[in-house]
Amino acid sequence: MTNGLWHPANIILISILILLSSGCSLWQKRVAFNDVVIETVADANDNTPVAVDIVAIADNALLPTVQSLSATQWFNAKSQLLRDSPDGLHVWSLELVPDSRFVTKSSPLQGVKAEAILLFARYSSAGEHRLTLEKADSLHLLLMTDEAVLAP
Repeated sequence: MTNGLWHPANIILISILILLSSGCSLWQKRVAFNDVVIETVADANDNTPVAVDIVAIADNALLPTVQSLSATQWFNAKSQLLRDSPDGLHVWSLELVPDSRFVTKSSPLQGVKAEAILLFARYSSAGEHRLTLEKADSLHLLLMTDEAVLAP
Protein backbone atom coordinates (compact mmCIF):
# COMPACT_ATOMS: atom_id res chain seq x y z
CA MET A 1 0.00 0.00 0.00
CA THR A 2 1.31 3.44 -0.98
CA ASN A 3 1.13 6.21 1.58
CA GLY A 4 2.33 9.75 1.87
CA LEU A 5 3.30 12.26 -0.77
CA TRP A 6 3.72 9.76 -3.62
CA HIS A 7 0.24 8.28 -3.41
CA PRO A 8 -1.30 8.39 -6.93
CA ALA A 9 -4.16 10.64 -5.80
CA ASN A 10 -1.70 13.13 -4.33
CA ILE A 11 0.36 13.13 -7.53
CA ILE A 12 -2.76 13.89 -9.61
CA LEU A 13 -3.86 16.65 -7.21
CA ILE A 14 -0.40 18.25 -7.18
CA SER A 15 -0.24 18.13 -11.00
CA ILE A 16 -3.62 19.84 -11.32
CA LEU A 17 -2.64 22.55 -8.84
CA ILE A 18 0.60 23.22 -10.72
CA LEU A 19 -1.27 23.55 -14.01
CA LEU A 20 -3.87 25.89 -12.55
CA SER A 21 -1.38 28.11 -10.75
CA SER A 22 1.11 28.38 -13.60
CA GLY A 23 -1.22 30.34 -15.88
CA CYS A 24 -1.23 27.45 -18.29
CA SER A 25 -1.77 28.55 -21.87
CA LEU A 26 -4.57 26.01 -22.22
CA TRP A 27 -6.95 28.58 -20.74
CA GLN A 28 -5.72 31.68 -22.55
CA LYS A 29 -7.94 33.24 -25.18
CA ARG A 30 -6.41 32.90 -28.64
CA VAL A 31 -7.22 33.82 -32.24
CA ALA A 32 -9.10 30.82 -33.61
CA PHE A 33 -9.68 31.71 -37.26
CA ASN A 34 -7.38 30.38 -39.95
CA ASP A 35 -9.66 30.56 -43.00
CA VAL A 36 -10.12 34.13 -44.21
CA VAL A 37 -12.14 35.45 -47.15
CA ILE A 38 -12.31 39.18 -47.90
CA GLU A 39 -14.41 40.36 -50.82
CA THR A 40 -14.24 43.94 -52.04
CA VAL A 41 -17.00 45.47 -54.17
CA ALA A 42 -16.14 47.33 -57.39
CA ASP A 43 -16.90 50.80 -56.04
CA ALA A 44 -15.37 50.33 -52.58
CA ASN A 45 -13.81 53.41 -51.02
CA ASP A 46 -14.45 55.61 -54.08
CA ASN A 47 -12.72 52.99 -56.24
CA THR A 48 -9.45 53.14 -54.27
CA PRO A 49 -7.71 50.44 -52.18
CA VAL A 50 -8.92 49.77 -48.64
CA ALA A 51 -6.32 49.25 -45.91
CA VAL A 52 -7.46 46.67 -43.36
CA ASP A 53 -5.85 45.89 -40.02
CA ILE A 54 -6.93 42.87 -38.00
CA VAL A 55 -5.75 43.51 -34.45
CA ALA A 56 -5.39 40.88 -31.73
CA ILE A 57 -5.26 42.67 -28.38
CA ALA A 58 -3.28 40.53 -25.95
CA ASP A 59 -2.94 43.07 -23.14
CA ASN A 60 -6.14 43.69 -21.15
CA ALA A 61 -4.90 47.16 -20.22
CA LEU A 62 -5.02 48.18 -23.91
CA LEU A 63 -8.62 47.07 -24.47
CA PRO A 64 -10.39 50.32 -23.52
CA THR A 65 -7.96 52.45 -25.52
CA VAL A 66 -8.01 50.43 -28.73
CA GLN A 67 -11.75 49.65 -28.59
CA SER A 68 -12.53 53.37 -28.41
CA LEU A 69 -10.60 54.26 -31.59
CA SER A 70 -12.15 54.86 -34.99
CA ALA A 71 -10.28 53.46 -37.99
CA THR A 72 -8.76 56.87 -38.75
CA GLN A 73 -7.55 57.20 -35.15
CA TRP A 74 -6.20 53.63 -35.20
CA PHE A 75 -4.17 54.12 -38.37
CA ASN A 76 -2.79 57.43 -37.02
CA ALA A 77 -1.86 55.95 -33.62
CA LYS A 78 -0.85 52.42 -34.70
CA SER A 79 2.92 52.96 -34.91
CA GLN A 80 3.10 54.55 -31.46
CA LEU A 81 0.82 51.95 -29.87
CA LEU A 82 3.01 49.16 -31.27
CA ARG A 83 6.17 50.87 -30.00
CA ASP A 84 4.64 51.38 -26.54
CA SER A 85 3.33 47.82 -26.25
CA PRO A 86 5.06 45.49 -28.72
CA ASP A 87 3.77 42.34 -26.99
CA GLY A 88 0.30 43.73 -26.26
CA LEU A 89 -0.87 44.04 -29.88
CA HIS A 90 -0.53 41.75 -32.87
CA VAL A 91 -1.53 43.23 -36.23
CA TRP A 92 -2.18 41.68 -39.62
CA SER A 93 -2.24 44.44 -42.23
CA LEU A 94 -3.74 44.03 -45.70
CA GLU A 95 -4.61 46.37 -48.55
CA LEU A 96 -7.35 45.31 -50.93
CA VAL A 97 -8.22 46.82 -54.28
CA PRO A 98 -11.84 47.25 -55.36
CA ASP A 99 -13.51 44.32 -57.12
CA SER A 100 -11.13 41.76 -55.63
CA ARG A 101 -11.30 38.61 -53.54
CA PHE A 102 -8.65 37.59 -51.01
CA VAL A 103 -8.66 34.00 -49.71
CA THR A 104 -6.22 32.29 -47.36
CA LYS A 105 -6.21 29.16 -45.25
CA SER A 106 -3.35 30.36 -43.06
CA SER A 107 -3.93 33.49 -40.97
CA PRO A 108 -0.71 34.81 -39.42
CA LEU A 109 -2.71 35.58 -36.26
CA GLN A 110 -3.99 32.02 -35.76
CA GLY A 111 -3.09 30.89 -32.23
CA VAL A 112 -1.98 34.35 -31.05
CA LYS A 113 -3.14 35.34 -27.55
CA ALA A 114 -6.08 37.74 -27.80
CA GLU A 115 -8.42 39.19 -25.20
CA ALA A 116 -10.28 40.78 -28.12
CA ILE A 117 -9.97 40.95 -31.90
CA LEU A 118 -10.82 44.13 -33.80
CA LEU A 119 -10.86 44.98 -37.47
CA PHE A 120 -10.19 48.48 -38.76
CA ALA A 121 -10.90 49.42 -42.39
CA ARG A 122 -9.45 52.68 -43.71
CA TYR A 123 -12.17 54.29 -45.80
CA SER A 124 -12.06 57.85 -47.09
CA SER A 125 -15.62 58.39 -45.81
CA ALA A 126 -16.39 59.44 -42.24
CA GLY A 127 -17.30 56.74 -39.76
CA GLU A 128 -15.97 54.35 -37.15
CA HIS A 129 -15.10 51.61 -39.68
CA ARG A 130 -14.33 49.26 -36.78
CA LEU A 131 -15.67 45.76 -36.20
CA THR A 132 -15.35 43.44 -33.22
CA LEU A 133 -14.61 39.93 -34.42
CA GLU A 134 -15.96 36.95 -32.58
CA LYS A 135 -13.63 34.09 -31.88
CA ALA A 136 -14.80 31.94 -34.79
CA ASP A 137 -12.75 29.47 -36.81
CA SER A 138 -13.20 31.50 -40.01
CA LEU A 139 -13.61 35.11 -41.13
CA HIS A 140 -15.65 36.26 -44.13
CA LEU A 141 -15.53 40.02 -44.60
CA LEU A 142 -17.26 42.18 -47.19
CA LEU A 143 -15.70 45.55 -48.00
CA MET A 144 -18.69 47.47 -49.28
CA THR A 145 -18.84 50.95 -50.85
CA ASP A 146 -18.23 52.79 -47.57
CA GLU A 147 -18.31 50.19 -44.81
CA ALA A 148 -16.94 46.80 -43.82
CA VAL A 149 -19.45 44.11 -42.83
CA LEU A 150 -19.19 40.52 -41.73
CA ALA A 151 -20.79 38.09 -44.15
CA PRO A 152 -23.47 35.83 -42.67
